[in-house]
Amino acid sequence: MSEVQTLTHEERDPSAAVTARNAPQHWSLVPSAWPGVQTVVPYLDRTWRTQARLQVLSAWREHLQRLSHYDPEFHYDPGHEYEADWTTDADYREDGVRLYRYSDEGVLVMPHGSFHSWLVHLMVRTLCLVLGHRVCREPDLHYPDGVSEDLEQLTASGEPRTRRAPDVAVMPETWTLREARERTVAERIIRLDRGDPAPELVIEVLSRTNDGKDLHDNRELYAALGIAEYIVVDSGEFSEAPCMWLFRLDDREPAYRMVERGTTLTACGTDMRIIDAPVDGDVPVFQCRDANGHWLDHEGHIVQKELQKELPKERMSTVLGMLELMLPQDLRDEVVAGLRAHWEQTGLPENAEAIAIAIAREPEAWRTRLVDPQERESDADRSPPLRDTPSPREW
Repeated sequence: MSEVQTLTHEERDPSAAVTARNAPQHWSLVPSAWPGVQTVVPYLDRTWRTQARLQVLSAWREHLQRLSHYDPEFHYDPGHEYEADWTTDADYREDGVRLYRYSDEGVLVMPHGSFHSWLVHLMVRTLCLVLGHRVCREPDLHYPDGVSEDLEQLTASGEPRTRRAPDVAVMPETWTLREARERTVAERIIRLDRGDPAPELVIEVLSRTNDGKDLHDNRELYAALGIAEYIVVDSGEFSEAPCMWLFRLDDREPAYRMVERGTTLTACGTDMRIIDAPVDGDVPVFQCRDANGHWLDHEGHIVQKELQKELPKERMSTVLGMLELMLPQDLRDEVVAGLRAHWEQTGLPENAEAIAIAIAREPEAWRTRLVDPQERESDADRSPPLRDTPSPREW
């Protein structure tokens, strides 16, 4: 066991010098405290580790450069862990690197369980129903050093933070995707430091570990970046009921003022609301009001689309069943099979019941009833006049 692992709490003096010779022992936690195990890492131990890295900062950075996912543009924070496939830095977004956070007990766990992740997913899909596919989940916001320096939002080594990954961002309409799909990693990168437009709205969902950051640090940052509106969502997972706060940029200064609080608010010109889940312990329902005044949500939209698929099938079965009762036995199978094949190809007409009744009265001429008489007349009107020119068969 290494020297660091055998130190007592009393010996872990943050001001104690750490030499380059034993520096590698301070890069990360011992495997017994990695994600997936229940070893408790107290806050004092984490503070000590941060101070130890600061004493050998150059050597620590050389260690980071050997990671396969090392990003020379990112300002790594000695207050966080960076390993081959995981980190504790929520703003570090590299492929294959999972995010973990310390629980209240000091154990490394996934920061957002399925509750938080699923709610964010549903919010993105619901917003897309009304605002189009300019809604982005967990974008990678890059911003200039000076913003963090002015706000004094620095890493433990005093470097400015230059990236933030909000849960949801609504981009300007020029960023709308042409098709309904998830954005690629590259499409989620927003370079505010290189002239990309700022989101019109960002949304953060509170969790036990980020409530102070979302209500203070992020509020200051997003205002400084010129993001017009900012919503903080309390899902109700750790409180009595869901709630939302809407902050909007003040016209006189680059700061937010809270304009709405509750379960219903209006942002991006769209009414939004969050209501209790229909089942206890499930995620709340996030909805947006469309141009027709209807409240929409992703899961309800999916159910409605499935119903729209099923209703014509049920109606077709009802109409054909009615026709079977009215037709003579010698024509029943032929007519019903022919109608079913035709309607499955062309879709069920609105006057399907009237067509069925007409066919029952004149079953031998059932094929002429497949098209509405008015439609047949309009088709005839559009037909070109007869000519004396022989058809190709007659040439």
